[in-house]
Formats: sequence, structure tokens, C-alpha cells
Amino acid sequence: MATMQVSEVVAQPWPASLYIGDLDPRVTTADLFHAFSGADGKVTAIRVCTDAITGLRYGYVNFGTAQDAAKAMSSLNHTVLKGKAMRIMWCERNPVTRMTGVANLFIKNLDPSIDSAQLEAIFEKFGTIRSCKVAEENGKSKGFGFVQFEKENSAMAALNAMHDTVLSSKKLYVAQFMRKSQRIAASEQKFTNLYVKNLDEDLSEDRLLKKFSVFGTVHNVVVMRDRDGKSKGFGFVSFEYPEEARKAVEALNGTLIGSKQLYVGRAQKKAERKELSQRARAANVYIKNVDPAVNEEMLAAHFSSCGEVISKKIMRHENGLSKGFGFLSFSSPEEAKRAVQALSGSTLLGRRLYVGIAQSKEDCKRALQERVSRPAPSIQGASGTRATPSAPWSIPYPRASGASQVRISRPRASAEKPQVDRVHPKAQIQEILPEEELKRLITSPNGLAELIEKLLIAKGGNFTTGDHVATPLPVMSSQRVNLSH
Repeated sequence: MATMQVSEVVAQPWPASLYIGDLDPRVTTADLFHAFSGADGKVTAIRVCTDAITGLRYGYVNFGTAQDAAKAMSSLNHTVLKGKAMRIMWCERNPVTRMTGVANLFIKNLDPSIDSAQLEAIFEKFGTIRSCKVAEENGKSKGFGFVQFEKENSAMAALNAMHDTVLSSKKLYVAQFMRKSQRIAASEQKFTNLYVKNLDEDLSEDRLLKKFSVFGTVHNVVVMRDRDGKSKGFGFVSFEYPEEARKAVEALNGTLIGSKQLYVGRAQKKAERKELSQRARAANVYIKNVDPAVNEEMLAAHFSSCGEVISKKIMRHENGLSKGFGFLSFSSPEEAKRAVQALSGSTLLGRRLYVGIAQSKEDCKRALQERVSRPAPSIQGASGTRATPSAPWSIPYPRASGASQVRISRPRASAEKPQVDRVHPKAQIQEILPEEELKRLITSPNGLAELIEKLLIAKGGNFTTGDHVATPLPVMSSQRVNLSH
């Protein structure tokens, strides 16, 4: 077999280039060379790439002549390399055709037995095909695919001839390809199903039907209920025409039915809701070390230069006193990111704010567990030995000479190194704090600071770790305490 230095790229004035898509992640430049070197024609250059965003693997193969490239594409298109069929097409230097989806068709309701090669064989009679692909997941067909022709009139002929035809006992759906952004925009303009929430528990389907029937023909109304028949507080209304559904949204969203203000909007698919939820979470900002005198309006005004604040909330105790932290929701994740970059560390009423993207309780708990479970670095103890916490729930701060010891010493006026009065093993710490309380502090985000504060208050001395002394300064629950040097 011919050999090639795969790291070299031999320059050709206008090489005949093929694009090879849908490559297995394990495919290398050498693999691609060995696959194409057996075809008639001289391979002059090969390149394998991985998309930084999608992670998809693809490559390019250059031949000496266009005839050689055409022969290779004819013999190797849809053949398997490392478990995946290669999709080969001419390399497009002008991305306009590829990006706009000209002459591209979407075909769905395909039988699982139909693969890319069979789909191309079915549609090639209508004209020259640039690319053909059946979407797969874990090697199995997802029931839909794409065929892109060289000319628009070939695509229209295929659409008119193949739509609603039966293939392998299934009726095909054939339509012009639309990008995801176009599909979302179209679905937002034309919808008939509505999602309704904030319903009173005693609100019936009949009352909901009567309210919405004013705007057109209602096909179906349902209030979602649990196993006991109790309303979950939301439901769905389906109209016959999009215009009727749009009028209902405009008229009823925000109105009162019973004792609650209704939300009425377009019913969304699960994937859409997930995407919107992710964007909404990324637009929420968490602010801590907030002065008790700061209210929601003051907090929003401080951040107004970063973007539009949609909602604002300072968390409070039952007696109304501020907990020292709050949340702001911006109109976009970009504005939230700008707020973090610009105002983290800024001062409001004499306090330096911590600003970060808000995380859910589950994310915070997961991150904390990962941090606590990581092996802590060894430290030098007073006796010269190395001390390392031995259990995932061990106290997450540096210890003195033993693996379960902290030292508390009384303040000294002398500038000399403080002397340790007594050593408190874990059992003595548990005399100060019950085991359940100790575990709670260890697993909470600000538990370290609170734990140290409780020990200092209980013993009235300085907390030491080896040679370092932490003077008992006022510690807020929202502050971090770093005893490492």
C-alpha cells in the first residue's frame, strides 16, 4: 500500500477537495489516508478536524484531479470507517449554499431499515445530490433524514413526487429544510395549543371552556390533576385556528379567574422549555454580603448599568430582617455575565459585594460534595508530621499535629509565638457542638466560618492551625475564611 507522511500538506493550486462528514471520534489522519489511498487517484493532502462547539469529527481529502476525487466519492460514499458510515461530498468554498439550505429537503417517517445509501438511491433519479444523510443515534435510525440537491428545481421535483408516498409500509413526509431558528420563529407565529397556569383548585374544565370559547372554536380543554383528582393548578386549551389562540393569549394573559392571576401562553415542547429554562437560569445573579439597610430598589439601581433588571429579591427572615443576600434576574445571560464582571467586588453602603451567576440548590450541593470529597493537601503539624483528613465528612480546614485535632489558645500580649494551652480532639469538639450540628456546618456553603466562630465563642481564645493563628474577628455568615498561606 502507498505510504504518506500525514503531517505534510502538499500544495496544489486548486486541489479537487472532498468533505468527509460523520466521522467516528477515533478516526485519525492516518485512518483517513489508508481508507482513500486504495481508491484510484493520487491523494495529495488530508486533514481531520473536530468542531470545537459540537464535538463532531470531519475531514478533507485533496486529490490531484477532479476526476480522481469523483471516483473516490463514487466508490467510498456511505462506506463504513471505524463503525460509522462516511458522508462524502464536494468541499464547498462558498458557504452560502450550505448555510441557507438551498435545494435541501427534510424527510421524516422513514422505516428503520432505510440507511443513507438507500435514501440517496431513492432520490438520485430527480437530479444530482450534493449530500444525503439519515440521522442516527447509537447506530440506529431516528426515522428522519436530509437530501440536498445541486439545483432547486430538482429538489422541488423530488418534493412533489415523493411527499405522501409509501416507502416500506410508511407514508413519507417530505418538505423544504428549515433551520432551527426558522422553525422556532414559525411555531411561535402559528400555534393552536395554549398552556394555562395559576388555576384555582376548584376551577373546572367547563368554566375554563366557557372563558376561552369567546375567542373561537375550542377543540379540547384539560386541567391536569393528581391521582386523587386534585387540580395541579395548570392545564391546556386547544383552538382550531392560530388566530383564535393568539387572541386568547392577548386578552386573557394576566387576567383574574377566581382568586388568581392567569398565565396564558403558547404550549411549548419539552426541548423548548429546557432551553428557555437554561437561559433563564444563566440570566440570574446571586449577590451576597448585602448591607441590611439595602432594599430591592437600591440593589436594582446599583446594577442597572449592566442591563435590564426583570426581577429583584432580597432574602429575608420571618421578622423581615435581611439575610444579607439576594437575587437579580436580567433580560439575558449576557447582561448577567456583564454584571458579574463589572460589579463583583464593588461597594454598596460600605460593603464589598460578592456577585456570581446563581446556581440551583442541586448544583450547589453537587459542587460542595465534589469539593469536600477531594483529598485535602497535607499540612505541616506542630510535631513535624503530615496531617491529612481521613474521611469525606472530616472538618475541611487544616489541622494541627493530629488528624482530628484543632488548637485553641488564649490571646497573648507578647509578640512572641503564642503557646498552646490545650488541645481539643474531635470528641471534645463534639462536647461543644453535637455531631448533627457539626455535620450540618461541614456540608453547608458557609459552614467553615460559622464553625470557627462557634469554637471561638465557646472557648474565648485564638484558633490556631499549626504555626498560624486566626484572631477572633467578627465573621459574617456570608464571608469566606481562608486559613491557608
